[in-house]
Amino acid sequence: MPPALQKNPYRAILHRDYPEPFIALLVFILGIWLWDHYVHTPVGYAPGTEEIALVKIDRDLRLADAMREDPPWLKWLAGAEEPVNVRRNALEVFQKLAEDKSITPQGLEAFAIVKAKQEGLPMRDALGQALQGQMISSFEETSKDLAEHRGTWWHARLIESWEENALPVTHWREVYGQDTIQLRTRAVVARSAVWLLGLIGLAFIPRTLGFLKKGLSARPGGYAGAWSISLGLVVFLVATLAWIGFTMTLELGIDALPGMHPLVGIFLDSAARMLPSLIALGLLFRRPGHACRVMGVDRRVELRAILGMFSLLMILDQILRASMGTADSSDPGGGLNPGEAGLWGLAFAVMSACLFAPISEEILYRGVLFRSCKNRLGVIPAALVSSIVFATLHFYDGYGLVSVGVFGFSCALLYSGTGSLLTVIALHMLYNSAIKIPDWIFYHAPLG
Repeated sequence: MPPALQKNPYRAILHRDYPEPFIALLVFILGIWLWDHYVHTPVGYAPGTEEIALVKIDRDLRLADAMREDPPWLKWLAGAEEPVNVRRNALEVFQKLAEDKSITPQGLEAFAIVKAKQEGLPMRDALGQALQGQMISSFEETSKDLAEHRGTWWHARLIESWEENALPVTHWREVYGQDTIQLRTRAVVARSAVWLLGLIGLAFIPRTLGFLKKGLSARPGGYAGAWSISLGLVVFLVATLAWIGFTMTLELGIDALPGMHPLVGIFLDSAARMLPSLIALGLLFRRPGHACRVMGVDRRVELRAILGMFSLLMILDQILRASMGTADSSDPGGGLNPGEAGLWGLAFAVMSACLFAPISEEILYRGVLFRSCKNRLGVIPAALVSSIVFATLHFYDGYGLVSVGVFGFSCALLYSGTGSLLTVIALHMLYNSAIKIPDWIFYHAPLG
């Protein structure tokens, strides 16, 4: 190695020669993994799928009933649909679970009650057909569960049907009604808070557009400006494949050690989240201070640009929802994570999706992949490439895939315009929090 390269390790990094067959091999390995996720027919839904699907169906049905008489604008604000639509969607979810043989007798009972309500069938006949004459719930236990905040929408409908021919037992109704009102309040308050942020951001859209315009004409420079596409691609692929291998091993270990404390799970997930970005930084830099300067971590956070971009993303999201819809055809749980239930679940969601994921993903996708592609391709093509890869590795269908791609493209342009990685990390944190925290408040937080 020439003496000049020995004295300057960064020149050695820039002069590394990555043979095309090596890059093709890395792409091929990643492609096999992606093919398995997108094309390969899954053996079955993951454990806990029916459980979280029932939670979502229950709370969506309660919200629909609670807001039946509310004005359309308030329903839209809270994310409530008409009861008939929610019941129809629920029946589709039950059908998916049944086809996958992932439905339990409790799920069949819920299915029968929802179907009876939707189609105006006698409750007894629908339950008898679904359960082949074997009842799951009893009058006493079901009414007790409802009175102790453990019942569901279909349990309430079941008790109502029984009380038509028996002495009314009303002690559960007050508690169930309070829980339903509580869910309505949560939906309105949590989702209104997100819209309030969007309204505040409208005032800063002109400033945000100024940064985006600046980003379109930004020219690469310095050490990062000398990164080749092959260097950025190899670093990205090595870091991503290491993350895949680590998470697969981690999943096997977790399956082999049931009953793990939630704190241990949070730590392991955080380690998995940060691994690819740490590998990328280790391959590209020799000093933390240099990494901070090159990546733009030392630059100020443009708060107004964050709020303006958040508002723009909300507007674009409404356009996508209107044109594509939001149904995820592959996930009966609607994208909810069973591991996010309860207070430990909230801690997991915040640490994983709202903190470490934005940090690691912005370093890897915008800090490395986008900037290395921008040096050769230009801003728009590089933003497209990085956002497509970003969306593809998130494994959504339809609306979700496009929505994540739009978000990634916006982050790339904002990064190019501000030069501040902290700005796009903060935007990513806000974006994820605006999804995760309202969902936790409505679907995962305990009632009562």
